[in-house]
Amino acid sequence: MSVLPGKLRKRMGLVAGSLLIVCLLLAAAAVLRQRLSASKAPSPSSDPAAFRAAASPPALEVRKGQVRRVLLFDGELRAVRLHAIFASTSEEAKITYLPPEGSLVKPGDRLVELDSGTLLEKIKDAEEKIVAADNEIVKTRSTQEGTLREMEVDLSRMWLTYQQARVKADVPPDLVARREYQENQLALEKAKTEYENQLAKIAQKNKEQAAELQVKTIEKQKLEVQLNKVKSNLDGMNLKAPSEGMVIYTEHWNERRKLQVGDVVWGGFPLVQLPDLREMEVVAQVNEVDGPKISVGQKAKIVLDSFPQMEISGSVREISQTAIKASWMAKAKIFVIVVSLDKTVTEIMKPGMSAQITIPMAESDPGLLVPRAAIKFEGDSATVLRVEGEKVRRPVAVTILSSDPYNYAVACNGALKEGDRIYSRYY
Repeated sequence: MSVLPGKLRKRMGLVAGSLLIVCLLLAAAAVLRQRLSASKAPSPSSDPAAFRAAASPPALEVRKGQVRRVLLFDGELRAVRLHAIFASTSEEAKITYLPPEGSLVKPGDRLVELDSGTLLEKIKDAEEKIVAADNEIVKTRSTQEGTLREMEVDLSRMWLTYQQARVKADVPPDLVARREYQENQLALEKAKTEYENQLAKIAQKNKEQAAELQVKTIEKQKLEVQLNKVKSNLDGMNLKAPSEGMVIYTEHWNERRKLQVGDVVWGGFPLVQLPDLREMEVVAQVNEVDGPKISVGQKAKIVLDSFPQMEISGSVREISQTAIKASWMAKAKIFVIVVSLDKTVTEIMKPGMSAQITIPMAESDPGLLVPRAAIKFEGDSATVLRVEGEKVRRPVAVTILSSDPYNYAVACNGALKEGDRIYSRYY
């Protein structure tokens, strides 16, 4: 037990000595590296030219040109022609099939399918009701024909009685007793009245039966109309692509997402869109301050964010007539513009891709251009540092006329001339 502390102290002494040696070696290496760097670096006394070259900023040249002002704003691609597909059923139905979004379809391809189980039940029920209504019409006609036959039999008997009464009433009063003659006349009048009343009853019965039959026929026709409507809805459950295009789902009416299989839709609800990818355009929002500066027909350059190396030319085709809010919560107002493309690269262009639009504005008159990095501002004055000889740098005051993202246009008042060399930074 008394040996272990001694061994431990010995080991700790060895470790401390090792660390001290390592620190001394690192310090010596640092001193040696510093001396080597000092021996290689130029000094003002040994090589003044090299020192000035290292300390001097790069020089630029004053040139003549025009300031080009442009409008830059973001937009997105959309198809010039777009076919919207709506649910054509008058009943609520569940979506059972949608092709993958972004897939390409051709005319006649399977596009959208809705659940038709409810409609098939309604078709079956309507057909059964139509058969029952048809049987009811047949039964009614049979009953009406039996009733009319009975009334016609009674009419025949009354007609015979009426004819017999006429024969008796035609006997001259001289050949029969006066009382009998009067009874025959009364009997004739009675038989005639009964016969005529029966004729009226038959005519009325015909009208009533015709009206009853018409009601039942109309009820059957209503059922047939309902059946045809349900069958037409059944046809609308399987929608085919009317044209070539790329499938894009529409937004859900109540949730912040796109439609999907299992959602319930109804007649007139938008389901998918089929943009024609053969011709694209760019739609963008322009601040209300810049909107009046743009006119239809102006040339534009379009660069897709996904393919910045490709620049496509185009022109402004449409500008909204009034400024609107960018969103319902926004205070700023915007104009909507549409830029047509001179060509559509169908291999890479897809609806919704973001793009940057550049519209050149009016150019200034030719003058002296100075890079923005060469101007130093002090209050209301602007100066540049002109190179005069190898060692002289002279501050020169300039008057700025206009600018673009790269250059300032300065007045040609003799302070600067084309070809002058200026420093890109003011030292």
